[in-house]
Amino acid sequence: FIDEMGLYGVDFCAEDAACEWMQQVAGHHGVIPYSANYEAPAVFEQTFITERDRQARIDWIRDLSLLFQVDLNAVPETVPPMLAGFCSVCDWIGSSEHFAYETNPEISLADYLNSRAVQANEALTAFGLLAQLKTNETLETLFPLYTPAGLLYKPRGLQTLTEQLPLVQNLTLIEAPTGSGKTETALVYAAKLLHQGLADSIIFALPTQATANAMLDRLEAMADNLFAEGANVVLAHGKSGLKIANADRQTAQGQEEASQQAVRWLTASKKRAFLGQIGVCTIDQVLLSVLPVKHKFVRGFGIQKSVLIVDEVHAYDSYMYGLLEAVLRLQHQAGGCALLLSATLPQQQREDLARSWQAEVEITKTYPLITQIYSNQTTRCFAITDSRHLPERREVALESWKLPELQFNEESLQKIIDAAEQGAKIAVICNLVADAQDLAQRLAKLTDIAVDLFHSRFRFIDRQQKEVTVKALYGKDVSKRAKGGRILVATQVVEQSLDLDFDWLITQLCPVDLLFQRIGRLHRHPRIRPAGFEQPRCVVIVPEQAQKYGNSEYVYENIRALWRTEHFVCNNDSVVFPEAYRDWIEQVYQQQPWQDESSLMTEAYDKYKREVQEVAHGIAKTVTKFKVEPLPDESDKATTLTRDGEMNLTLLPVLKHQSKFYTLENEWVDKQSKQYWEHVSLNSVGVPKSWETSLSACIKKEGVIYLVMQKMKEDIWQAELGLEQFLYSVLLGLVRDKK
Repeated sequence: FIDEMGLYGVDFCAEDAACEWMQQVAGHHGVIPYSANYEAPAVFEQTFITERDRQARIDWIRDLSLLFQVDLNAVPETVPPMLAGFCSVCDWIGSSEHFAYETNPEISLADYLNSRAVQANEALTAFGLLAQLKTNETLETLFPLYTPAGLLYKPRGLQTLTEQLPLVQNLTLIEAPTGSGKTETALVYAAKLLHQGLADSIIFALPTQATANAMLDRLEAMADNLFAEGANVVLAHGKSGLKIANADRQTAQGQEEASQQAVRWLTASKKRAFLGQIGVCTIDQVLLSVLPVKHKFVRGFGIQKSVLIVDEVHAYDSYMYGLLEAVLRLQHQAGGCALLLSATLPQQQREDLARSWQAEVEITKTYPLITQIYSNQTTRCFAITDSRHLPERREVALESWKLPELQFNEESLQKIIDAAEQGAKIAVICNLVADAQDLAQRLAKLTDIAVDLFHSRFRFIDRQQKEVTVKALYGKDVSKRAKGGRILVATQVVEQSLDLDFDWLITQLCPVDLLFQRIGRLHRHPRIRPAGFEQPRCVVIVPEQAQKYGNSEYVYENIRALWRTEHFVCNNDSVVFPEAYRDWIEQVYQQQPWQDESSLMTEAYDKYKREVQEVAHGIAKTVTKFKVEPLPDESDKATTLTRDGEMNLTLLPVLKHQSKFYTLENEWVDKQSKQYWEHVSLNSVGVPKSWETSLSACIKKEGVIYLVMQKMKEDIWQAELGLEQFLYSVLLGLVRDKK
């Protein structure tokens, strides 16, 4: 590597390799200067400064190559994935009050480092980056739950396999039924990897904010048993600021008062949330590490030094899968570990995920199963051999109601009401928010039985309260569950990870893997059921006319998956688990056409694969390689890059007084305030992109659409735009309709 003054003293095989290393170092303000044109200021024209500066760069690259174990001559093009994030974090810590400015110009880098060893340890501890592990690394010690008889719970199912899993760098796929202990299996194995020195921390990513919130309690309890005093568990998602009232529980936006410097520092920004011992987040926060967002490499550093656990991995679309594969590739390159959890994965998804680890997996019907892929591209499968630990066989009765375009008629509503009057707690799951809102209103007019509504189109501050209420009324805790019959009308928000338990389930048709997730909320816990509901029963609404799925086609664009799922539902009186996890899902998602499949259905799938899956996957690959001016990482704007679905417009319902905007509770939305994005996050609603034309008359600021409303009465606001009206209600959420 040569400059105008001669040989630098470090040999690189590629001309730009050393520059790539220095670019990573220079990114500590949030952006890596890939194409910066830099002219040295006049002070650097002095020879002694340029010589000293050049030697500092030589020493720095040599030290980094030793730290990251990179042979500069053998692999010149490989810059360690952690480097930019590592340098940024070092810069932040080194700029703190723990390190006084060094005034001696002659001190060497080695001498400086030795002189600051004590302060460095103090700073790392104070900022929560260091924590001692306890000796606990088994299920019994990490999760010391007791039965009523006072006995420790023992490992079950896949949990019995954790002692067999090799403690080496790997990608682990865990497939097991809902409620079978996948989470504990993953966490116990992650703890063993930490004890082995293969990672420093754990990051647990979930599909939604609701599921991330629900996971926080479990991980806080485990952290106390895994780490010595001082471990930090940080919640990180776009709206985590007001999630928790408990002062001991800190969020990534740091709204609560904190008594410890570590908590203040870690929670000062979401980009630092992954630097503690355990980070709980939505998948969006992980995907931001590969997108053009400021300080994305800090997130990446936190992830790559951790055991990354991704739950409900089947729940993501093609675009998100493309981003996730980029995350996994970096995790592999950095020598990290990742665990992916799912009830089951179609073979194609298993192959795609394995490819991100540069390996292949064989076709298997074994279930439940743990598949490990190692850094040398070998794979190994672990299955339960002791029949006592195999999942309990569970049969769920199936019934299909044929209704026009999956819409409920009066007869079907009366059946739901009759069941509730018999004391049953019922879930009715719709594919669209509008269907759920309409159905809840129709039911409420026909009965005095309580009807609850839960979907994604509430402001977060209202949805948060809905979530708490729903988990109490329909959850595991008998003391909080509603007495007597009750009806919950909901959308996909209840599919993933929420511990809800219903006596009867009615659902609109959806792809088979999601149907199984919904069925997982049925008879989830042992309890006495109302008469007539002793056995689990699921009703699936299917179309009266063949392949007429109504607006559900816009939610689930793979029509072939809907048609094949409908075939199974209509031709079986029951579904038997765990066998169905492999048999049904594999057949629904197999690439080859079924024997009785029409050519039109095959053509529809080919079009979906070509125009939706492949395009979305291609966009994901492209966007991860963008070297453009990055988005601010603290705003909702950045998070929109992680999703390719319908919910990608941020709508802020506001009141307007003179020229100022206020939330519906009359709090001023000050664009210049540090709390601006907090206000937006907590008071906005995600709406479909298809609404964009209807909202074109609204003011738009940095991706936020301001919907000016008028208060009609308590907890109800209204806006009129052209021929449409928008209603916001604390009970119904945001409703769009004709005038």
